[in-house]
Amino acid sequence: MNNLIKSAFLKRQEHIPIGTDSYRLFDGVSDGMDGVYIDNFAGHYLVSYINDKPRVPINLNLQEKSIWIKKLNKDQKLPPTCLKGDPKSPNVEITENHARFEIDFSAGYSQGIFLDQRDNRLKVIERASNIRVLNCFSYTCCFSVVAALGGAESTTSIDLSKSYLEWGKKNFILNNIKERNENHFFCKGDVFEWLKQFNRKGRKFGLVIVDPPSFSRSGKSGSFSVINDYSSLIESSANLVEPFGWILACSNHRKLTNNKFISSIKEGVKNAKRKIIDIELSQMPFDFSGEKYLKSVWLKLA
Repeated sequence: MNNLIKSAFLKRQEHIPIGTDSYRLFDGVSDGMDGVYIDNFAGHYLVSYINDKPRVPINLNLQEKSIWIKKLNKDQKLPPTCLKGDPKSPNVEITENHARFEIDFSAGYSQGIFLDQRDNRLKVIERASNIRVLNCFSYTCCFSVVAALGGAESTTSIDLSKSYLEWGKKNFILNNIKERNENHFFCKGDVFEWLKQFNRKGRKFGLVIVDPPSFSRSGKSGSFSVINDYSSLIESSANLVEPFGWILACSNHRKLTNNKFISSIKEGVKNAKRKIIDIELSQMPFDFSGEKYLKSVWLKLA
């Protein structure tokens, strides 16, 4: 396994962006081992696997500070197990395109950032200047942080989890952004309910980011399924986009085909009585060399 890891490491080194210390080191079958994934978080490595537990060497020969292992399952609620390093020190600070984020290896669902969204976060930095940004399903507010770093007039982050929003506030502080002022808002609750409220109040945004979980059940809106409800989510989001503003629409649901994804987006925009004047398909970062499960589209609306 060490030879495969070394090969994957070497082929990625010259492509890692400046100011970035975290990326996918090993991406399953494309790097020689199906169902095994290794993420590098600033020298702390997370090995994730789907089926049989791999024989992970205690030394990866990468000057690793710690090694953690986690089985990927449907619920993904169990945190990783520490194989090397101090299990009592699960918190790590990482850097991506010069932005800083806190990682927590004791967290169950995810460690605090989705590395496959790195290129989209960079594009948010480039487009956020002097606009209001709405980040739906914000998790730890990474998109909101980079929007603020890109000069956004304001950011609004919505998530059901109070603890994730508090984590997001820590990420703001890590980047020397005052999280408690009139420019950055953290809204706990159901995304659909907040979108309705913003629409009633006439709120408009230059960028709305929509990256929902594949399925959720909560709030007055009941259950949400990407397969069945994505178009209605886009419709609610499009109502809040100012003229010539953008929607970043994403989904990592593997059963959602590209055609269904695009048609759901177009249906939602049409139902909102808006018009798409520009559409950009966003590719996954170079280090995710395997299955292209993440679908991302940038939409500019008239």
